[in-house]
Amino acid sequence: MAMTDYPYASDFLTSMPANPVNVSCEAGWADWTNTTGTDTDQKTLLTNLIKVADVYFNSAKKADYCVNFKDTGATGSLDGDAWNVLQCNQLAMPNSTGDASMFLKYSFDYVANTASCQKQYGMSPDYTWAVREFGGAMINRDFSGYSNIIFSNGNRDPWIAGGVTEFIGLKLPYYIIQGGAHHLDLRLPNIADKGTDVERVRNHEILDMEQFIMEYQDQFK
Repeated sequence: MAMTDYPYASDFLTSMPANPVNVSCEAGWADWTNTTGTDTDQKTLLTNLIKVADVYFNSAKKADYCVNFKDTGATGSLDGDAWNVLQCNQLAMPNSTGDASMFLKYSFDYVANTASCQKQYGMSPDYTWAVREFGGAMINRDFSGYSNIIFSNGNRDPWIAGGVTEFIGLKLPYYIIQGGAHHLDLRLPNIADKGTDVERVRNHEILDMEQFIMEYQDQFK
C-alpha cells in the first residue's frame, strides 16, 4: 500500500482510493491510551486491522469478501510470477526481517530458496549476478563510468532504501520526489500532480533527456 500511495485513486495493484495510507490510518484509528488488554480490546484491535487491510484488499467494500491470509505476496492484478522468475534467475533479492520490524521475523534461506526455484521453474538463482554485472556495492566507484541514466525515487516509496539517493556524477542525475510513491514520475500526469514536487522532477527529467540526445547527435556533426 505504501508503494502505491498515490494522491489519486489507482488500480496498479488493487483498486485503492487516493492517499490509501492516510485512508487506512483513518479506517483503523482507535484510542489505545486506556487499553487494558481485555478481550474487548483485542476484538477492537482485530476489527481495526481488518479495516486497514480492506483499504488494500477490498476498497469496494464487497459484503461477501473474505481476506485470503495465504496471499502473502498480495500482488493483486500484477502478475507476481514475473518477479518470481526474475528472482529465480539473475535478480535475486534476499531479504530478512528482525525483531525491530513491523513484519514477522524472517531469515532468508538461500538453500531453501534455490530448491524452490528449481522445483517451480527449473532455475538456480545467480545471487551475485547483478552486483557483478552492474556494480552497486560502492556506487560512487562502480557507477563512475556510467552516463545518461536518471535515478529517481519517491520519498514515500519503500524501495527508496535500495535506490540511488546521492550525487555520483553530472551524467547521472538523481531526484527525490517529495510526497512521491513508487515510480510516480513515470505514471501519466494527473490533475492531482499540479503544483507538487513530481511536476518539478518531470520537467528536469525532460531537460536531462533532451541534453542526452543533443550530446549524442553532436558526435555526428
